[in-house]
Amino acid sequence: MNKPISKRRISVWLKLIIAFILLGVGFAGGFKLYEKGNEAGCFPLEVDIVPVEIKPFRADHLQLIVLGDTGTGNEDQQKVADGMAKVCDQAGCDFVLLLGDNFYPNGVKSIHDKQFYTKFEQVYNKIKKPFFAVLGNHDVKQNAFPQIMYSLRSDYWRMPNYEYSFETAQARFYGLNTNCPFSFERLRNKLNQDDAKLKENADKLPWTIAFGHHSVYSSGTHGDTDVITRNYWNWILDGRIDLYLAGHNHHLSLLQYGETSTEYVISGAGGAHYRTNSEREKLNKSEASSVFTYNDTGFVWLDIRSEKLLIRFHDSTGNILYEFTKTR
Repeated sequence: MNKPISKRRISVWLKLIIAFILLGVGFAGGFKLYEKGNEAGCFPLEVDIVPVEIKPFRADHLQLIVLGDTGTGNEDQQKVADGMAKVCDQAGCDFVLLLGDNFYPNGVKSIHDKQFYTKFEQVYNKIKKPFFAVLGNHDVKQNAFPQIMYSLRSDYWRMPNYEYSFETAQARFYGLNTNCPFSFERLRNKLNQDDAKLKENADKLPWTIAFGHHSVYSSGTHGDTDVITRNYWNWILDGRIDLYLAGHNHHLSLLQYGETSTEYVISGAGGAHYRTNSEREKLNKSEASSVFTYNDTGFVWLDIRSEKLLIRFHDSTGNILYEFTKTR
């Protein structure tokens, strides 16, 4: 006669079955998150794929252009590019920083994507300088890796890694992938490492400049970042960064928060804008104070010397709109 299965044994088997189900769901969910994170470039490569090489035109100061949200491929992007070329010819440029959303609307499919030509090579062919890029939210809608690999193919496109840093005599630059969590925490760790190396020459600290796609403070349609991220930044990084450069919001803006020494620059008008009334009705008020705002296409030009940092805002034709000088 078969003995009845005890309730205790049934309970044990049920627990094991539930555990296996939860383990499987957790594994599948974790793999999906890893897959998405990998596609968005949330796991930096162990080494940069190309070296950063900058040859300043002038030994005593550095000059560069900053702009984001360029990848429209339209007439506005071309007009801004022509204005940039004009300023580079007249005032000088050592390189360009691209702040993400390099290719609307969905990034690129592969290293052979024609958008690399139509929205970058063809548009900026008058500016024979390196363009150092980071990823925007539109760039990670497909696989972001081709934007790194294209650095091996182009004479001017440079994305050495998903996040990277480089230094000149005047400034140290930190490129962030703000699509991913903990980008500001990784910045903090890198700053701590670099600060420790610079302690012996504390009187010769370079300017510290971080650049990413998403803003901390903004009066654009996306507004300030979420309160948790903002509070973390204020607690850990505000004041340690001299200049934070971002796009995402399609205008030009300079903001200051409280009494801290960090300047917040928005340059997200490389091909997009807030030109229409319907777009301007969606603008937000920031927790930071707005020093300057321009709601049409344009770009920012920086002149960096050891004791002085000049921030100049230009419209799409290259005309100067506003300039701000930051000193130590």
